[in-house]
Amino acid sequence: MKIKIFFLLLSVTFQAFTANLSDYVPYEYKVLFTNPECKLYEYEAPVYSNDGTLLRAKPKNVYCKKSDFELNSNKEKSPHFQIKKLIADPEVKSLFLAFLSFSNEEVAHEICGAIQRNVAVTFVIDSKSEKRPSSRKWLDFISECRPQKLGAGESYNKPVTLFRGNKDGIGYAHNKVIIAKYDDPNKVKLVYGSGNMSSGTILHHENWHFVTTSTKTFLSQSHACLEKAIIEAGNSRRKYKKNFSSCRENISTPEEDDIKMMVVPTDGEVAMHNLTGNFLGAKQVRVAAHRFTHPELVEAMVEAQKRGTRVQFVADDDIYWTGVRKKRTGSNMYMEFINTMKVIRAGVETRYMQSNQNHRLLHHNKFIVYTMEDGEGAVHTGAGNFTKAAFIKNMENYYFITIPEVVEAFKKQFDHMFGELATTYEKMPATYTMP
Repeated sequence: MKIKIFFLLLSVTFQAFTANLSDYVPYEYKVLFTNPECKLYEYEAPVYSNDGTLLRAKPKNVYCKKSDFELNSNKEKSPHFQIKKLIADPEVKSLFLAFLSFSNEEVAHEICGAIQRNVAVTFVIDSKSEKRPSSRKWLDFISECRPQKLGAGESYNKPVTLFRGNKDGIGYAHNKVIIAKYDDPNKVKLVYGSGNMSSGTILHHENWHFVTTSTKTFLSQSHACLEKAIIEAGNSRRKYKKNFSSCRENISTPEEDDIKMMVVPTDGEVAMHNLTGNFLGAKQVRVAAHRFTHPELVEAMVEAQKRGTRVQFVADDDIYWTGVRKKRTGSNMYMEFINTMKVIRAGVETRYMQSNQNHRLLHHNKFIVYTMEDGEGAVHTGAGNFTKAAFIKNMENYYFITIPEVVEAFKKQFDHMFGELATTYEKMPATYTMP
């Protein structure tokens, strides 16, 4: 395999000398994209695009409103449905959840149901939610749930809610992960991706991974280290790095060849070197982003395009609107518009997802798909945005994946967004108008 994992300034080409994740039993890897189905929202007055075309509506299934929730909540292939199904599984004995935010009522009720079955639940959320009643509403709801009936010899599991981050060198507690343990001691399910436990399960444009694997895998054991570090040291950068690193170093199982987890603040430099380094051997790179401030990624995209690599970019339209309006739009800053103009001038094919910032429903993906010169592929994905903070001080979990079916799923999703959902600059509305 010629995909490279870059460790600081030393690059190592990995041959297939360790096991793949699929070599373990059990094994199932599902990648699910939210791909919400939303109504067509028409403008009340005429709106024209940059090339003068009359626009009658926002793109269908891109621009959504919260009223579209019911249409999507019971789709079996949606992340939302699968998360609820996992939590309701009677064979699950414990759940660890860590997210930046939590506002999903249906998931909250499923978690309460699990607690009533005496499932051990630990929920970690960013500390900035602690003093915001609206942000902690559903966290407080689950913290008050209690087991309804105990089996013979069962001990009472009281739910644990913790606030982490924004202290002693750590930025946001920005992890996005669920770890579900089963009655079967050899089985674990890992859920991770780009979305928060909010509309991120259903109406944002997101990617979610559902991985059933053995507790013996390096991937599983490194997630156990992640859980341990968040709980024990999630309020100190120095202590977190030490806690996670010492735990991971004691894993005797070799790391799987086809999936690597990198966490921040421990592995941020490694993750960025790997992300940019793999541009070097690629013939095509597909980038999907919500935030776009990291200068090393901008440079890698520009230089790759100059070398003749085909680079494509799908951005949230809030980046476009920061340029039109000359001010911050949603979470996006004017410098992100400047960065986007840099890659466009270099020849990067760029399109925008016209999402609904007013309802805080976003193109929230952050992934890169590499197609190498030899035809092999890889995906960088995970919790963190393409910002400096996400690779230096936030608590994040990233993944570099070469599992062929996962890579193929991301290729198809990107091509769907680029070819069918996203909008070119020429066809973008010239004025900031919402239906």
